[in-house]
Amino acid sequence: MDRSICPLCGEPNDCYMENGKDPNNCWCKDVTFPEGLLLLVPEEARRQACICRSCALKYGEKGEAFLAELSR
Repeated sequence: MDRSICPLCGEPNDCYMENGKDPNNCWCKDVTFPEGLLLLVPEEARRQACICRSCALKYGEKGEAFLAELSR
């Protein structure tokens, strides 16, 4: 598994830790990841790969309707 790839959409997740940057400055520090979004991550990727900003924002805007987009 590539930890630099979002486990939901397959695009780069821009994880600072995976990119060798200071994780304390990562974009994810300003984002809330709802439980519903975290439950979408395949079990084998949970706590292994970060969700990207795009997926986090889309879920925040669309909620459960975001599931339909992922399954396309």
